[in-house]
Parts: sequence; C-alpha cells; structure tokens
Amino acid sequence: MKDLYQQDVVEMVERETRNFQVWSIGFPSHPDFAAAYELLWNEFGPHGGMERIEAVKSFLLEDPYEPTAAGTFMRYFLLVAKDDQGRLLGARDGVILLNPAYDATLTVVFLSHIVMKPEARGTVLSYWLRIAPVELAVQYLQDLHQMGKIQLPAPDQPGRNFGMQIDLAAEMEYFSPEDPVSLQRILFYGRGGFDAINPRYFPYRQPDFRDPELIAKTGNQPVPFMMLLRRLGRERQAVIPTDEARAVMRLLYDDFATHCSVENLTDALEDVLDKLDSRASRGGIELLPLPTGTKDLHRLRPLFRYTAFTKYYKGEPDTVAYLESGIAEKVKGNPRFLDDELARIAEELEARYRFVYTTREKDPEWTPKTTNYRRRG
Repeated sequence: MKDLYQQDVVEMVERETRNFQVWSIGFPSHPDFAAAYELLWNEFGPHGGMERIEAVKSFLLEDPYEPTAAGTFMRYFLLVAKDDQGRLLGARDGVILLNPAYDATLTVVFLSHIVMKPEARGTVLSYWLRIAPVELAVQYLQDLHQMGKIQLPAPDQPGRNFGMQIDLAAEMEYFSPEDPVSLQRILFYGRGGFDAINPRYFPYRQPDFRDPELIAKTGNQPVPFMMLLRRLGRERQAVIPTDEARAVMRLLYDDFATHCSVENLTDALEDVLDKLDSRASRGGIELLPLPTGTKDLHRLRPLFRYTAFTKYYKGEPDTVAYLESGIAEKVKGNPRFLDDELARIAEELEARYRFVYTTREKDPEWTPKTTNYRRRG
C-alpha cells in the first residue's frame, strides 16, 4: 500500500474491491502468455504502438542479469490479472531499467502498456497493475546486488528501496478535446502522482514499432508523445534534475535499441539530449502537473496537442495529419477554442457521479441516494 500515491489510496478506500490475483509471466510457454499478448496487441498493435510478438518472446528469454553493451540492466515484465475463476481481467507489461554509468542511484520502471477488460473497469485493479512493478523492481535490485552486479546505496533497507530512487515512466498522447480517451488516461495518471516532463526540453517520440519491412517501405514514423513520470517519494518536486532526465531518456532508448533499428532511433534520441544539454546550466527541467479533475483542467493548456505539435514536432507525419484533420481551422477561427473546450469538458465531468460501491453486489436493487455518494471530477 505504501507504494500507492496518496490520491490512489483515497480511490482505493472509496471504491469497491473484488477478488483477483496478479501473476507474472516469466516465459513464452506460460499458459497465459498468448492471451495476455493478444489483449495488449489488439489495443496497441494496429497503431504501431506494441512490440512484435517475436520481440516480446525474446525479452522473456533473455538473461536480465547480463547488461547490454552500454551497461544497462533490463528486466522485462508481463503481468496478468485474473479473477477467482481464472478468467483474464487485464494485462500490463513494461521493463525495469538501470545503468550505474548513467546514474548510480536511479531505477526507471517503464510502464509500457496496460489493458483492462470491460468487466474489470471501474474496479481498483488498474491501480494495482500500475504499482505492482515496483515490487518487481525492488526484488530485481536486490538480486543484482547479491550477484555483485551493482552496489546498492543502502543494501540493508529494502523498505526504502535500498536507497535507490525509482521513477515510474509512461508515454502518453498529448491532450486533444476530440480524443476523450487521451483525457481519461491523463486524469488516471494525474491522480496517480504523475507529471509530464516539459516537452520544450523533452520532445519525446515513441519509436516506430512496426515490422521492419513495412518501415522500409513507408519510412520511419516515430510518434510524438509526452513523457510522464512519477518520482516515488519526490512527487511534490516541481523540477527534475537535467542529469536525471537525461538518464531516463538514455535508459528508455537502450530498451528500444533491443528491437528497433538503431539508425531509426538516433535522431529522436539526440534531439532530446541536445535540448537537455542546452538547459544543463540551469540545473533542471520543469515538471508539468497533470489535472486530477474539474478544478485543475487548466493544467492541460501546455499539453494541448495542437500547441505541442506545432511548437516541438514541426513537419512530422503525425503533426501534418493532425493539422489536416481540421483542428488548425478550429483554433485559428476561434481564439478561445481551448478555453471553450475545457469549459465544456468540465461541465461534462461535473455531470458524472462516482459512487461508493460498498454494498452494490449484495443488493442488486441498490440505487444511489444523497447520503452515499460523493460528487467528484
């Protein structure tokens, strides 16, 4: 529970719980591997946002205790959640990354993908899938230390993550009013203690995960995303040190280099590193807080897709396609476009009610009353 962000704890108390278990898949022949991969692929694969199955299988087969040529240790994880009858409810994958040469006290837990089945949405399961990898990371750090692969700052303090700083990282679409899913995800991570690294100095791109033959035909097409971080125990800090941001970027791209062509990664990597270098003398990069509800939707302004794309991703395929969708005309035709859209969204969110489902399953005729719900954004 201590790994949960404070807002998550509130959500956990207010919302229902159900019987489920979270399992870690350790090899491709695991009976749940195919179903878990299919669940993730169907959500992210068609848009080029999911690694090919050959790559995922290789991640599970590789020795996580042997570093890459760059000295980066990687431990891929694939988690599945199932109910008490063994039915699949959701899946989450990602990778634990550290390289003492980049930062001796930093571990990045990259939360790559998560999918919840409809019957599991509205439960607290998604919260557990978001923080369960922290337990895997702490165990991985201990294993590496005991094997003599790394030196932990405080090897006798597992409750304090052995003195290591842990960053939970997630990539996310920039906000756009016509994309309600992007807003849902942003609110989800905002309530979980995540911030966005200022894209002015961290114009992150998700690499093109499509089949290499298709990339050769159509050209490399990385996707502009914002990079979200929850820096465990440091969530209230408004600035991330430049060296830490640089290490995060290098670790992520070391992971991508295991299944993407290096020449397709170089430009995007160097763009971010160069911009971070330009800021190094000032010591840090601004972390932009994410909204958590109706009262702080103004936090979406610097993360507006139109603004980010036209400022930091000029001329890229996704930018061109987005501008040609009609958004440019809407913004130019109405100087208050974003203000009006945020007001509309706030009104819609205020009209929704989140109930405390403490007895719903026991009483199928239960109906909300003014004494047992809270109005929330």
